[in-house]
Amino acid sequence: MCSVFDVDNQAAMERFLDIYGIQHPERVIFSRRRRPTQQVSIVTERMGRPQVENAIWHLYLEKDGNQWKPHKKYWSINSNWKKLEQRPEYRRSRCLIPATAWVESLRGKNPVEFSYGEPFFFCGLFKTWGEILSCSIITLDAHPATKIYHEKSLPMVAPRDTDFVNNWLSSSAPTDQFTAFLQPHIEYDNCQLKVRPVARATSTEYTGDPITIS
Repeated sequence: MCSVFDVDNQAAMERFLDIYGIQHPERVIFSRRRRPTQQVSIVTERMGRPQVENAIWHLYLEKDGNQWKPHKKYWSINSNWKKLEQRPEYRRSRCLIPATAWVESLRGKNPVEFSYGEPFFFCGLFKTWGEILSCSIITLDAHPATKIYHEKSLPMVAPRDTDFVNNWLSSSAPTDQFTAFLQPHIEYDNCQLKVRPVARATSTEYTGDPITIS
């Protein structure tokens, strides 16, 4: 389960978004250790062009007076890949979530930060609630090389490929073309995945040197 992530290095992120012609990069929320139920930045194509919007990181919301808030009965910051075919959002409301790192732990202990050293996108789903957006990050099975750090899952990272990004954001693209990507992988644009221990999941204090995973 991906439950904490970073959106850091503004200059690199703006260059990254520009590769895909994504509009409104000024809307990106830059922050270390974004947490569930907070506002995060996502990329959608619901306005006809890929653009940055902001959403609540919790897919299912409920009405509380005149406001929408995370649904108490459905913890939905992640969407497991095995259930994607059951979700209408997978067929027509896919999004990308800009990030630069994420944090995992082993049964709540020994938290570590994963990163590639450059920006990337998580693959996600989004929903609309009036004028409010919500989102979740898609999780895959754990990769054999990452199970010692988090045995349950690995977030789905989009390949650095314009065709994939365009198809993922398109509400008309059939989902069968994404099947091959629903397997855990740690390769990304010739960058090696690195892991580094941190004091706590929400802390930016490192307690060791980075290790390259291969």
